[in-house]
Amino acid sequence: MPPEAKIVTLKNFDLSKIEETFAYASFERRVSKQKVHKIAHAIIDNKFTDNVLRLVHSSGPSKYDVIDGQHRIEGLKYARDFWALTTYDLILFVYTGGNSREIYRRLNLGKPLTLADHLKALDSGSIKFFNDLREYCEHYTKGSKIRYAVAINCLHYAKSTSIRPLRPMHIDDFLQSIIPQDITALKKFIPLLAKIATNPESIFYHYTIMRNFFRIYYENDIAEDGMIALGDILVKSEKIRELAEKRDNHAMRGIYHYIIDVAGPKVSLYLEKGIVKDKE
Repeated sequence: MPPEAKIVTLKNFDLSKIEETFAYASFERRVSKQKVHKIAHAIIDNKFTDNVLRLVHSSGPSKYDVIDGQHRIEGLKYARDFWALTTYDLILFVYTGGNSREIYRRLNLGKPLTLADHLKALDSGSIKFFNDLREYCEHYTKGSKIRYAVAINCLHYAKSTSIRPLRPMHIDDFLQSIIPQDITALKKFIPLLAKIATNPESIFYHYTIMRNFFRIYYENDIAEDGMIALGDILVKSEKIRELAEKRDNHAMRGIYHYIIDVAGPKVSLYLEKGIVKDKE
């Protein structure tokens, strides 16, 4: 059954009251300035038709928390501040039952939300994966930490041996499959990676290399010195640089087997070789 909701119509809503009426739920995705500008222009040109906002009652100073419609709100602010638009008709779909984070995720299943967006929506403060890695990860990279989406995809590849990234519909099940040893491996690997990839432009931050490098670490008992030596070989390899520019299955397989067959023996590491699957 869908969660309970009521419809509220705001005729000629006073746009000067946007800030006191609406706030964004803490799990909302990042705002796209390009999308905001497109909406604002459509509003001014009288070509915008989606004036429905989905919300829940707020526990803070505002009246509502927006769980679907932040770009529409930002577009209205833009139209107000730059073109002096004063009022606009709004329809509010206010959920009065159900879990707001889960409603948000279900509403956005048909939209181009990234894995990072879905993970942020799930991070309510009660899930160990997020809490245990908060020192090392963040939802949207701003500094020296890596994204939770990167960490979970590294772990997903190591555990499933599947090239295919973790899909949003499978996040809940995968989070439940994570065991303490998985978290420990990530907590050791991320600082180790920072010692090898000191430059943020390092090839180790490429999708294909980081996932394979973590999988090698996850599958083998390799000391820190051994991983650093292995990393040094990869940095100097033209073959690895060539493969790192690609994000396809061939690159994933090629890097994995190069590390085991070529790079490992050069530093006296004889590594376990698994399979690389196209599917789970």
